[in-house]
Amino acid sequence: MSEILKAFVEENLSEETLIIVSNREPYIHKKAGLEIKIEKPASGLTSALDNILRATGGTWVAWGSGSGDREVVNGRSCITVPPENPSYKLKRVWLNQNLIENYYHGYSNQVLWPLCHITLDRVYFRKRFWEDYMKANISFANAVLEEAEGNSIVWVHDYHLCLVPLILRQKRQDMIIAHFWHIPWPDWSVFRVCPQSKEILEGLLGNDLIGFQIPLFVKNFLDCVKERLNADIDYHQSTVTYRGHITRLKAFPISVDYEKFNSMASSQRTEAAIKKIRDRYKLKGYIGIGVDRLEYTKALIKRLQAINLFFERYERFIKKFTFIQIAVPTRMKEPYISYKETVEGLISKINGRYSAGIWKPIIYIDEKVEHKDLVAYYRMADVAIISSVYDGMNLVAKEYVASQVDEKGVLILSELAGAADELEGAMLVNPYDIEDFSECIRKVLIMPEKEKRERMGGLRRLVRGKDIYKWVSDILHEIVALLLKKNIKCLYLFDHIDELKKRLVHNKIFLFLDYDGTLTPIIESPDMAFISDDMRSVIAGLKRHIPIAVISGRGLKDIRERTGIDDMIYAGNHGNEIWDGEKTVTTTHPLRPIHRMGAPCPELPVNGHILQEFLGKLKIALSHIQGVFIEDKGITASIHFRKVNPKYLGELIDRFRIEAKGYEKYLRITTGKKVFDIRPINAWNKGDAVSWIIKNFGEGRTPIYIGDDLTDEDAFKAIRGAGTGICIGVCRETEFYLTDQGEVKKFLEWMMEQVS
Repeated sequence: MSEILKAFVEENLSEETLIIVSNREPYIHKKAGLEIKIEKPASGLTSALDNILRATGGTWVAWGSGSGDREVVNGRSCITVPPENPSYKLKRVWLNQNLIENYYHGYSNQVLWPLCHITLDRVYFRKRFWEDYMKANISFANAVLEEAEGNSIVWVHDYHLCLVPLILRQKRQDMIIAHFWHIPWPDWSVFRVCPQSKEILEGLLGNDLIGFQIPLFVKNFLDCVKERLNADIDYHQSTVTYRGHITRLKAFPISVDYEKFNSMASSQRTEAAIKKIRDRYKLKGYIGIGVDRLEYTKALIKRLQAINLFFERYERFIKKFTFIQIAVPTRMKEPYISYKETVEGLISKINGRYSAGIWKPIIYIDEKVEHKDLVAYYRMADVAIISSVYDGMNLVAKEYVASQVDEKGVLILSELAGAADELEGAMLVNPYDIEDFSECIRKVLIMPEKEKRERMGGLRRLVRGKDIYKWVSDILHEIVALLLKKNIKCLYLFDHIDELKKRLVHNKIFLFLDYDGTLTPIIESPDMAFISDDMRSVIAGLKRHIPIAVISGRGLKDIRERTGIDDMIYAGNHGNEIWDGEKTVTTTHPLRPIHRMGAPCPELPVNGHILQEFLGKLKIALSHIQGVFIEDKGITASIHFRKVNPKYLGELIDRFRIEAKGYEKYLRITTGKKVFDIRPINAWNKGDAVSWIIKNFGEGRTPIYIGDDLTDEDAFKAIRGAGTGICIGVCRETEFYLTDQGEVKKFLEWMMEQVS
C-alpha cells in the first residue's frame, strides 16, 4: 500500500503536508502496571489512513484517550509513529471528562448519531451537549492550526467534528480542507429536527470537498442546504456556493481490505479454526452469521424476530439451521444497556422455545472477535444477515464477501444499508417486513448451489475491484484536483462562455478532439470504449460547418473505425500516423515518420526493434499482475492498468521502472490515466500532429483542442497563443476546463449553435 501512495505522492503531493483529523487515534498508549503498552485499532479504515501517512509523512490529529498517552508525548503533545518505523506525527488533543461526556457521549452520540440514522425517538438534546461540542471542535481545530503549514491539506473524518472545517477556513483561507462523512445524511424532513441545523451545515461548508457514502446522501445534504441556508446550489455539479466559498460533494463508497480478508480466510489456520468452532458448538446443517456492534441501528431485534418467525413457519429447519450472533458491546451507557438486555432476553426466549437436546437455534457471543478469528465464522457461514434500519455503508457485508473463498454463502442485506447500493447479488430485505424477512432466510437455505456461486462470485469481483485502497485513491485524486484549481488559473468554460463566443465570431475555427476520456468516458477495458450515437451525430453535424480532426494514442485504423465518420482527419499513435481524409500519411520506417524532420532513431539491437524488445521484457515482468493490458500499436505502445487492483499498483510501478532503465535514450515514456504511453524518443507527439495539420489543412484557422490526459498537454502547448485549449478537469496548460467528459457533448452542441 505505501508503495502505491509513495508513487502517487511523488507525482502529485510532494510539496503538500497532509493532516488527518479524527476523534479516535491510530495508536493508543495504555498503562499496564509499570509499563506502557501500545494498542492499534483493528479498523480497516485506520490501517488505510495509517498507510497514507506512512507514505506522506504528515500529521494525525486525534483525541488522546489512552491512560498512558500523556506520558509519551513531547511538549507539543506529539509523538512520532508507528513505533517500529516512525514516519509521521500523532498530535493528541486533550479533553477533560466533562467534555468527553457532553461532546462525545452527549451531542455526537445522543443527537447527531440517532438523528442521522433516523431514530428520532432516541434524540436527546441538552444545551450543555452543544456548548461542549463547540469547545471540543475548537480544540481540534487549534491543534490542526499548530501543525499546519502554508501548503497543508486537512482531511477531517466523521460527525464528531462538523465545526472544524469552518473554524479552519476562517483562520486560513489557503488550506485545502476535505471531510468524509461516514454515517448516513438524512433528508430535510429529518434533519430539520436538529436544533443547530444551520450551524452544522455552515461548519461543513467550510470544506472544499465533502465525501459521502452513496449518492442519496449527497442529494439529501444539498436539499438540507437549500432549505436552511441562502446558498447557490448546483445539483448537476453537486456544488454549494456559500458566502463566496465553493464546496464540492461526491459519493465515495468505503470498503475493506479485500486481499487481507481473502488471504486470512484461505489460510490453514482458518480451516483449523472452522473445525474447532464446529466441534465446540456441535454444529450441523446450515449456519448463519451476524456480526454487529450492539447498537440499535443494526436492528438486532428485527433480525431476531425474523429468525423466530422463520422457525415458527418452517419447523423442518429446527436442528438444521443454527444462527451465530456476534454482538460487540459498545458505548455501555443508556440506551445501549437497555437495548442489550432486550436483545439477550429475546435470544433466551427463542432458544427456550426451539432448542432440542444439545442444539440451540441461536449461539450468542457478546465479545469482540478479532479479524483473524472472525474470518473463520465468515467463511463457514452459509448465510450472513445484515438488518440495519439505516447504515452509512456497513462493512460487515463486504468483510463477509471477501472471506467467502468457497463462494458457497449468500448475503442477506437490508435495503436500508448503504452497501445495498453497490452489492448487486445480495438478497435485499426490508428489516421492518418480518414475514418477507423470514421467507428470505428460507429462500437462501434452499437456493441451488449454482445460483449461490454466481451471486457470491459477482460480489467478490465487485469488492475486490473496489476495496479500501481504491477508496483512498479516489479521494486523493479529488484532493489533487482541488490543489490544481487552487494553484492554476484555469477557468470553468461555462462560466466564461461569452469570452469564447467572441473568438468564434471573429475567427475561423479548426476543432481538434481527443478520443478516450473526451469523446468517450474512461472505462476499465479500453477495447470497450465506443463513441455514443448521440456524440457521433453531433460531430458529424459540426463537420459540415468546420474542419475537425480526432487525435488519439490509439492506432489509426482503430480510431477511424471507432469514430465511424468519413471524410475527416484522424491522427493515430499520438500523431505518428495521419489520415488526411483521402490517404494515410504514414511512415516508411516504423520508428521514423516521413513527415517529420529530425534525426533518425538510434541503431536498433540485432535481436529486433527496441520497442519490441522492451515490450517483451514487460510481458514477462508484469505477467503475474492481474489486470495489466499491453497494447502494441506498432509505432507506439500503451501499458494499461485500469483493471489492476490498487493494492498492487506500487509493485507494478516499481517493476515497470526497473525494466525501463536503460531505454531512456531510445524511448519516451509518459503517464496518463492509469496508462503508460511508450514512444520512440524522436517520434511525434500530439502537438507535432496538430501543428502539421494546421499547416497543411487549416492555414488561417484558429485551433480549439479538447483533451483530458497528459499526452494532450503537448497539443495544448502547441496552440498556446494561437488557439484555445479546453481540458477535461483542471490543467496547467489550458485556459479553460470542463468538469467531466459528460460536458463535452454539451459544449459541442453549443458550438453547433454558434457556427450553423
